[in-house]
Amino acid sequence: MSRRNPADDTFGTVEDRYEQWSDANPRRRGPSALKIPVLSDSAEKMVGMAVGFGAGALLLLLALVAGTAAASWARIDRSGAAVGYSIATFFLLLAGLGALAATYNHVFRIIPGDAPEHH
Repeated sequence: MSRRNPADDTFGTVEDRYEQWSDANPRRRGPSALKIPVLSDSAEKMVGMAVGFGAGALLLLLALVAGTAAASWARIDRSGAAVGYSIATFFLLLAGLGALAATYNHVFRIIPGDAPEHH
């Protein structure tokens, strides 16, 4: 049977030695690579509107492209592709309109409202 104390050669001693070394050799902090600009509330609202409405417009543009592709496939009697692109058009149209509606709701109805009371 060993006469050594098991606590002496476990994680605790390694941790203690590391803390002693870390205290003796402090790490220098360089400048952060992440720079987050401070925006005013109105600028933040404008950026949010641009991103939200831009995403909605992009989705609607993709719906237009998919709808054009569906019509093109239908003209050459490729009904399987026409149905697939029609379904994609429907969901892209739904997503685009949803993005526009959600952005409008958030910017013009949620943000200007009073904050709810938390109990």
